Amino acid sequence: MRIGIIGGGISGLTTAFLLKEKGFDCVVLEAAQTSGGCIQTDTIENRIYENGPNSLLLTESHLDLINRLGITNELLEAEGVNKDRFILRNGKYRILPSGPQNFFSNSFFSWSSKFKIMTEFWRKNKPSSEIESLYDFINRRFNDEICDYALDPFVSGIYAGDAKKLAVKAAFPALYEAEKEYGSIIKGMIKSSKKNKEKGAPTQRKKAFSFKKGLSTFIDGLSSKVEVKLNTKVVDIKKEGDQFKIITDKDTLLFDKVIVTSSAHTTAQFIKNLLPSISKQLNNLYAPPMCIVHSVYKKDDIERPIGFGGLNPLLEKTFTSGSIWSSCIFPNRAGADEVLVTSFVGGVQRAKNTLLSEDEIKSNVKLELAKTLDFNEEPVFQKIYKWEKAIPQYSAEILKLWDDLETNAIPNLYFNANWKGGISVPNCIDNSIKLVDSLDK
Repeated sequence: MRIGIIGGGISGLTTAFLLKEKGFDCVVLEAAQTSGGCIQTDTIENRIYENGPNSLLLTESHLDLINRLGITNELLEAEGVNKDRFILRNGKYRILPSGPQNFFSNSFFSWSSKFKIMTEFWRKNKPSSEIESLYDFINRRFNDEICDYALDPFVSGIYAGDAKKLAVKAAFPALYEAEKEYGSIIKGMIKSSKKNKEKGAPTQRKKAFSFKKGLSTFIDGLSSKVEVKLNTKVVDIKKEGDQFKIITDKDTLLFDKVIVTSSAHTTAQFIKNLLPSISKQLNNLYAPPMCIVHSVYKKDDIERPIGFGGLNPLLEKTFTSGSIWSSCIFPNRAGADEVLVTSFVGGVQRAKNTLLSEDEIKSNVKLELAKTLDFNEEPVFQKIYKWEKAIPQYSAEILKLWDDLETNAIPNLYFNANWKGGISVPNCIDNSIKLVDSLDK
């Protein structure tokens, strides 16, 4: 049995590696010159720039995969200070409460919001619509302040999205199911934790990791273990009897099973003959533009930020959605006498900012860092990486897409990408594990 995997990002490579471990014959088809998808690391003058994810929240099962790849010794755990998250409020960064231990002593939220959080367990209310937005869901369970100064920046940072446009059922299914089953988010979390303990399930405590030479180490480790055909663009896919014919810009290949892991818009192009309705929906799925702006400063010129990073609520009317203080999390990202800050320009709420010239974007980022972090000296270096289509938005429309995929399912054709089942790298790894476990040799 031969399996074709379309797309050489984290989903495609992980799937291929897991299949190979089980003895399957498979090949990854990747249109680009390099594999990796959204994971792109640049190393310039001994500085390490991540143009996609900056770190990974990994559990023991993920670490086991890394161990099987033989790259555990390359892992780099985030510095202890990375636990501090900051939110911009009234022009200044303030620490967000990190847990129950400092929830009451921290003054970030008003007592009214604290009361709403403490009493959510008993609150009885129902959705205003069948497909409720994430914003409406959290507002109904809590209040405006929590939506505007916790949810909004969080969603902007994770999804590059707008909580008012994301469907809670799609974007955060665990929250949706907790309320549906238990009538409360907090009660659902407690019950879920209790059930896992009763089942004897191992505690999957997540830690932030990268690699000494950046996240591309993960991609290189996977790529070295599987067959990858680079510069191979899939242009069409046809079902012929019990097999699939994949037509590329180079040749035609036959497979018994096909696993599609490519982006929504790429996938839409080559399935338009096989699944025209699905193709149209994928083509219409919005993925906003995003510019990643790396700024390097001399330590002596600034007051070094301590923490993971800062997020900017839309109400603060900032140019960026926030920044990650990269060299604070992983000191080897820049020189010993330098600080590297990675800022994010664009997303759903600030898409128009990506239309400016590179010089204008750099200038605006520099001015904002001066205003919010007191970085008043000139950066010694700035670099921009632009994603024309960044993160797929889990809006109400995507729920119909998922339903239609099941309704129009073709035997032995599988879809395993970041537009289905979660956008994060750990989501993609977990989904790949589930898919491979479900396949019969």
